[in-house]
Amino acid sequence: MNWGIIGTGNMGNVLLHALTSSQAVPQKNMYLYNRTFMKAYTLKENYPDVHVVQTVETLAKDCDIILLCAKPKQIVEIAKKIKPIVKPEQFVVSITSSVSVENLDSILPCSVARMIPSITNRALSGVTLLTFPEGYDQDKKEVLLQSCKLFSTPVEIEEQHVRIASDIVSCGPAFLSFLLEDMIQAAQQKTGIPKDQATTLVEQMIIGFGKLFEDNIYNFTSLKEKVMVKGGITGEGMKALEQSYNDIFTDVFNATHNKFYHEKDNIDELVNQINVK
Repeated sequence: MNWGIIGTGNMGNVLLHALTSSQAVPQKNMYLYNRTFMKAYTLKENYPDVHVVQTVETLAKDCDIILLCAKPKQIVEIAKKIKPIVKPEQFVVSITSSVSVENLDSILPCSVARMIPSITNRALSGVTLLTFPEGYDQDKKEVLLQSCKLFSTPVEIEEQHVRIASDIVSCGPAFLSFLLEDMIQAAQQKTGIPKDQATTLVEQMIIGFGKLFEDNIYNFTSLKEKVMVKGGITGEGMKALEQSYNDIFTDVFNATHNKFYHEKDNIDELVNQINVK
């Protein structure tokens, strides 16, 4: 079974590495296309057996599963472009939240799905979010689910929750990186600890933190209880954190959802224009 990636930017690269490194897809069965041909071709340095093609039409003709790893408007335009080429037995997968499976299904004559990756998939870990149309062929669903299981934990997500799930899974690593960088900077300013040393301490703390959950040693609540000894220093720090926190993620999620709904309205309008013609 041949897989194709249209768009070799950040997420296209993540999926290329995840799929081939986990052996979900052999390199010889992977096809790549990018508008800038050499950007895709240079990937052969690390993935020598992949195929790099010069047109989306060639990729659509040669691949059974096609991953659309582009910006939302470009995904709709690509879907329109490959519509005359794809056959019912193929399936096309979008990786962005604002292009719904209904959008793709209304354009394309083949099976469609949405698979939202995370940068954590680069380490063959984390979650991939999957959405399928109603009545989706179970065998085709299993192909995606089983492939994703080789490099992540696949989670089926309903359309109404796709944005918040994406905020946690896909945006979350960036949000947490910001908070941890702020911890490093504050530590440096308060005590003069060298930045590289503080960075190493934070990185190793996060690695150990994740291991506690991976091994089911604690959940969030029990971990806090274990660390916060009654009357201890951690408790005083937690009081200060609670006082200054001010629902920061409510504001974050309001911002991401506002952007999402604006983008989704534009995509819905573009898809309607295509289907009217």
